[in-house]
Amino acid sequence: MKQITNTRKTVCIMANKLRKAGYSLSQAFKKAWRRIKLSMTIRAAGTTFSNRQEIIRFMKHFPLSSLSLTLEREPENQFDHNAIKIIVHIHDIHKKAIIGYIPKGLAKELSQVMDKRIPVKAKLMDILGGYGYKETMGVLVNVSVYK
Repeated sequence: MKQITNTRKTVCIMANKLRKAGYSLSQAFKKAWRRIKLSMTIRAAGTTFSNRQEIIRFMKHFPLSSLSLTLEREPENQFDHNAIKIIVHIHDIHKKAIIGYIPKGLAKELSQVMDKRIPVKAKLMDILGGYGYKETMGVLVNVSVYK
């Protein structure tokens, strides 16, 4: 019963945010249910700042199975108070680092869900780029709300 309540609460939170963004009530609820039922695969934002390119390049040396991700709210972020950072855990060497952020549009909805203590998980799907001399690296992340 608690799972159903959490799922409904999550859908309502996301639908309210979508409604404020200009969706009709019907569209907002349909999109929110789709996001809850299915996981979302996104490309992490902010991967070119600081030393994140080096960290992502370093991650390529490890199998994806030895890397895990966690999402952490960062309400004190000076650019976006809804910011959610993506942290990689490299289990083979017992290290972790920030590799990017959830894109701003999704973070606006997802931050409300996380603030209500509804668990959200992230999984590293792929490391992109780095094929050419100056090509930037990126990461594909699968995000889903626990049910």
